[in-house]
Amino acid sequence: MSDPAVPPSFSELAHYTIDPPSVQLLGYGFCRKKHVVILGEVDRNAHDPVTVGMLEPDDQELQRRLQGFLHRPIQAVQLNAYEIGKALDIGHGLWKEDDSRAALELSPTREADFGPQRTAQALLDDVLGQAITLGASDIHIERYGDDVDVRVRLDGMLHQLPTPLSVANIDMVVSRLKVIAELDIAEKREAQDGRITARFGPPGERRPIDFRISIVPGPHGEDAVLRLLDRGPKLLDLATLGLPPDRVEMVEDMARNPEGLVLVTGPTGSGKTTTLYSMLQVLNSPANKVLTAEDPIEYRFPKINQKQVGPRMSFSDYARAFLRQDPDVIMIGEIRDEDTAEVAGRAAQTGHLVLSTLHTGDTVGAVTRLGSLGLDADRVAEILLGVLAQRLMRKVCEECRESAPDDDLAAKAFERLGRRFEHAQGAGCARCHGTGYSGRVGIFEVLRVDQALADLVATGRTGAEIRTAARRAGMRTLYDEALARVERAETTFEELRRCVPMRLIDEPALR
Repeated sequence: MSDPAVPPSFSELAHYTIDPPSVQLLGYGFCRKKHVVILGEVDRNAHDPVTVGMLEPDDQELQRRLQGFLHRPIQAVQLNAYEIGKALDIGHGLWKEDDSRAALELSPTREADFGPQRTAQALLDDVLGQAITLGASDIHIERYGDDVDVRVRLDGMLHQLPTPLSVANIDMVVSRLKVIAELDIAEKREAQDGRITARFGPPGERRPIDFRISIVPGPHGEDAVLRLLDRGPKLLDLATLGLPPDRVEMVEDMARNPEGLVLVTGPTGSGKTTTLYSMLQVLNSPANKVLTAEDPIEYRFPKINQKQVGPRMSFSDYARAFLRQDPDVIMIGEIRDEDTAEVAGRAAQTGHLVLSTLHTGDTVGAVTRLGSLGLDADRVAEILLGVLAQRLMRKVCEECRESAPDDDLAAKAFERLGRRFEHAQGAGCARCHGTGYSGRVGIFEVLRVDQALADLVATGRTGAEIRTAARRAGMRTLYDEALARVERAETTFEELRRCVPMRLIDEPALR
């Protein structure tokens, strides 16, 4: 048996899969005593090296013993004692998540209980449980003169939710929200923001859910909006988001630049943060120091320094402070003002990769928007690596799919294409709550700023000229992507009209 030849390297537990059958190839007691754990999935029919986390990876005698137990070479990586213990406990089914921060325990709820004399806690739990069960992204509790409405956002659209909330009980429900969010229960004249942590699911299978809460006073009382931040599902990679392989490679190439600015644009709720997080997964490694300023922090990354924007520290305050922290990558949740744009531009010019978002209609709009925020054309041309614009389109429900008749937009599209195709719609069923849609799919427009486009930007060319040049270079617009989804019967012309700015549908370059 040969001596171990692969030198150990320092690593992080989060970079590896913990596969219980593989972890259990070594005894729990032995691993605890020697501070070792098998990482990743071991193929028992192969003879590839096995990755083993060790507290002391230079212990050659221990490496030889492990090779003897496993009958194959090992690759040692260094972990700390806590990470080794955690991995062992997960692999042997002994790990328990810390539930101490959860203010609520919520169960799946299909229908609200309209029984009399229900407590504020029971009423609120019903609303939140229903919303999570339906897959809502937001909950709107709206108060009117003699009525209370509860609406939830499903697949980007608001839908009324039947609940027992009324003018008779809404005050105690909002008070309950304030108590668990640690807000001022007596303050009813100013807006307040807070956060609640909950556990959702059947007993023994609950996963963490965060709620970001905004309470705003009005003439009839206080309204509340809750954003659901589900920490249970895994983050998506760029391919799973819906980007075609060639554009996944394009975006990853932009994100791997040592310096410059990469922007994600789109309206609120279009998935910009999810896309930024997907880029961070590509960049998160021990070799990079990554700093983020977010509002809110929607997902916690291991070994990334994430900061919550608040009254004391704005996006620009954090960005300015980050420059003194020797970062490789800076993520700024949103460039909202000239101050933040200036700091982001300075960071992108001085050896840092900067990721951020803007609210613009398309990729080219981001170029002109940076100019309106005080960055001159030469500077934008120098720092801007690329822009990704995106929308989320509702998908036709698979259960009630049917052929759709043509409308004016379909006729216009067919005329431009010089051909026609069958397209679909949803008739409405129980699965899609009568909407004809179930789930969403992303459409993306990727603008990579090469030298030719940078020259156009530097000379102050108009957005139309830049867009025309980008299309000639192969850029597919939001309209192109949406139309392709319609042709594949994944979505409808109605959704195309809702999601794609009308000027992009009607611009001369598309005719």
